[in-house]
Amino acid sequence: MTSSELIQRKINAVKVRLYKMNQCVVAILMILLILDVWLGVLDRYWLKFQLAWVEELARYIMIWAILMAVPCCTANREHMGLAFIADRLPDRIRLGLQLALSTLTVCFFAYISFLGITFVEKGASQLSTVFGLPMAYAYAAIPVAFGLFALQAFLVLLEDIFFVFCGAYETSHLPQQEDI
Repeated sequence: MTSSELIQRKINAVKVRLYKMNQCVVAILMILLILDVWLGVLDRYWLKFQLAWVEELARYIMIWAILMAVPCCTANREHMGLAFIADRLPDRIRLGLQLALSTLTVCFFAYISFLGITFVEKGASQLSTVFGLPMAYAYAAIPVAFGLFALQAFLVLLEDIFFVFCGAYETSHLPQQEDI
């Protein structure tokens, strides 16, 4: 096994571990969201406790679950893209274009994550309506999720770079959905 193949395997192993961890987090959040909404319905129609916190908790769980699910799409190349022009280009040009766009994607996600940190700092002084907790907990979903987007996009970019520059270029590796 060459050092290039070893590095590619390590990149893929990190990507897969991160993907599976992220899936578990999203699954837990979705279970909590279902239980919370179910409790809200039970309370409204049968229990009559008038629990005010169930709606606010559902809102924050939903924000985190949605934002944490997107890095899974990034790892599998399932994110939205317009490929109707790129599909008509020769393979080498298409891959070069993909490398350039992937680099821009990593930079964009990292920048949004950086901006999200400032957003969290500003939210530390705001309190949630029902819980009275700093809004920084809800706002933290932005830098965390976009940081994961950037990391997954970077790992995908590294895979592409190794396929192009380490002699492992294959047209079958051109960006498509991968099964992790």
